[in-house]
Amino acid sequence: MTDGPFAETREQLAGYYIVEAKDLDEAIAIADRIPFTSGAVEVRPINTVARMY
Repeated sequence: MTDGPFAETREQLAGYYIVEAKDLDEAIAIADRIPFTSGAVEVRPINTVARMY
């Protein structure tokens, strides 16, 4: 018997932040201040063309 196809929170927990930064260095500085005890923070650009319309 199982409790469903869902991962238990001790196995996987994810989320994301969207921030505006002038360049990669500022984005890394912001990511450096995110508190976490294990895992990693990934910094990547998003498509900004969609926000122009």
